[in-house]
Amino acid sequence: MEEFQIWSLYQSARIGNGLMIIASVLIIWLSLRTAIQTRTPASGESPNMVAKALSTVFCLLNVFFVYGIWTFASYNNPVTASALSDLKASGTELTNVGNGFIEFVGTTELTGITPPAYLFLAVITLMMMGAIWSPKEES
Repeated sequence: MEEFQIWSLYQSARIGNGLMIIASVLIIWLSLRTAIQTRTPASGESPNMVAKALSTVFCLLNVFFVYGIWTFASYNNPVTASALSDLKASGTELTNVGNGFIEFVGTTELTGITPPAYLFLAVITLMMMGAIWSPKEES
């Protein structure tokens, strides 16, 4: 495999990653909307425990799904750095961009999402659970 092919695969994967990030934004929005609607149903009556339980499961599954999307998307850089490192180890001379990319990524190990992403998912989860389970303020 040549460096150009690795870069082509990297850029193609970035397109998929972009679509997955858009999907995760929509999933988070839908979950937050579901949580808020569970707390304050459009019909005006109080939500029942079954609705709260189902909304909780729905929101938690969506957060888990977003975690999976972000983990999968985070693998693109280390996998590409690994492919470039393997190419370099086989004796092929890399461009300055290829060498710089390997240095920028800094690892060829699959590390998963970063601590700020975990924090973001935790905050989103708390927001959802708060919207579902906290009492509605009387106006």
